[in-house]
Amino acid sequence: MTQDRDIKKQIARLEQVLDIYGANPGRWPVAERAGLEVLVETQPQAQRLLGEAQALEQVMASSPAHKASDTLKARIVAAAVKDTEREARVVPITAASVRSGPSLDKRRARLIWPAAALAASFAFGLYLGVAGIGGQTFDGALQIALINGSGGDADTISWLDDSTGTEAEDLL
Repeated sequence: MTQDRDIKKQIARLEQVLDIYGANPGRWPVAERAGLEVLVETQPQAQRLLGEAQALEQVMASSPAHKASDTLKARIVAAAVKDTEREARVVPITAASVRSGPSLDKRRARLIWPAAALAASFAFGLYLGVAGIGGQTFDGALQIALINGSGGDADTISWLDDSTGTEAEDLL
């Protein structure tokens, strides 16, 4: 009795495989191929199923290919849209929305500019610092700002005082 159930399960699986992959054993799943081939060799019902699948493939291969007309396509889509019992969502190609907005390359290019500006400002600042140009310019601009401002704050800024006797070049 258990053996009959196993054979029925194997026959049902063969039927599924034939429906999905066709009659050619080379297209069947590798893990199941050997077992299904043995089943076809030993069981007359499996041989009959394989023969039917092979006959169907021959008929389909010999039939001419027909192209569906535009009116037929439109009728099929209209019938599918009107069918409220199905949960399938049908979107006609003409009604599909075209994605708007910049392409991926343009969006990436927009993200690169801030990073490039930051890298350029870092490189420029590094150059000014190594060349010793930036400190003199900054000190002069700060002194001008302090003269135009309150004037009393210049004494509290200790890093402007060159009383240490060290030059910026000596520190490098």
